[in-house]
Amino acid sequence: MAEDPKSPSPAKLSPKTETDSPLSQTNLRSHHLLTIPVTQNSDAQGQLHAAVDDLLNELQSKFDNVSTEMFSKLDDMTKRLDDLEASLIASSSAAPPTPSK
Repeated sequence: MAEDPKSPSPAKLSPKTETDSPLSQTNLRSHHLLTIPVTQNSDAQGQLHAAVDDLLNELQSKFDNVSTEMFSKLDDMTKRLDDLEASLIASSSAAPPTPSK
């Protein structure tokens, strides 16, 4: 039986693996360049963890300061309102009644 020149050879019919294409080889090379050793990765994670902890501690401190300041101002306003209320009560009881028409 003679081979048909129009039909592909068995080698051409076999599936290609991903590493057979030039594009895949480029991707593998690029991926290799992006690989970070485990020690550097864990060190970077440790540094990131420390930076996040520092930032959270700083934010907590600022929040505590703002909260303290707000409560102080609210206490101040409460005292001033109490003083104003006492002053109004004192002035209304000391003043003579106004005649009504």
